[in-house]
Amino acid sequence: MKSITSGLFQFILACTIIIAIWMFVLPVVSDFPSVRHRIDGNRDAGINPTAVFYTDHPGMADIERSIASRVDSPTGSFWKFWLSRSPELSK
Repeated sequence: MKSITSGLFQFILACTIIIAIWMFVLPVVSDFPSVRHRIDGNRDAGINPTAVFYTDHPGMADIERSIASRVDSPTGSFWKFWLSRSPELSK
């Protein structure tokens, strides 16, 4: 019975932390000038800021190029290395 109580306590604690972040921390962060500028810019453009995906981030093109260069590098990426070592996985 103790493990059920402990698990329930952990669940309630996790929910409380998530609610506190959602209700108190995020509204404060949204008032930071850099975040407020981004939110207002999206609203002015007719974009709902809550519906923006990570791929819409202005720096995503640089991140995608960085990842592509690592994958296409002569040494290859981590998974290419392991696939080349395991013939049954590379089929």
